[in-house]
Formats: sequence, structure tokens, C-alpha cells
Amino acid sequence: MPKYTFSEVQEELEKMTSVGIEPEVSLFMLDNEYMIIGYKDKCSFQRCGVRDGSGEYFYTSLDELYSSITIDGILLARDWDKITSIECANYEWC
Repeated sequence: MPKYTFSEVQEELEKMTSVGIEPEVSLFMLDNEYMIIGYKDKCSFQRCGVRDGSGEYFYTSLDELYSSITIDGILLARDWDKITSIECANYEWC
């Protein structure tokens, strides 16, 4: 089980984007690293990797991302408990 719920991650990302920070949160699951990036008016999700990265896929909100089937067939609403680790650089909450 991941250390944080989606709601907790969402709350922190929204706090940071509201003050002009574009936070990056790494999710480790299914033997891959994925990243959520928060922007002022959207968010993105991607599989990380030099050779097999996916590029960013954009969503209008974190709620839309959470309820959409995305990279590698991931549906965060269904697959959140498959996350083995959540990391974020330079953020006090994580």
C-alpha cells in the first residue's frame, strides 16, 4: 500500500500549484516509475525512462487523471494500492 492516499497527494499538489510551484511526484508501481506533474490549470502523467518513457499525457484536473485509463492501462482509481513507493524531491510533505 502506498504511504499516501490519492486525496492527500491531490491536496498537496493543489497547494503547491496555487502558489506557482509545478510539483513532480514519482509513483513506483508495476516495475516502472511514473510521474504526476501539477500545473496551474492541468496535470500530466507519464512513464519515466530514458529508452521507454512515454512522454506527458495531459488531463484537465487530478480528478480526471484519477478516473482515466492512462499509460500502460493504469487507472489510478483502481490501481492506487499497487503503488510500492511515492517520492517527491524537495517537498516537505513527502
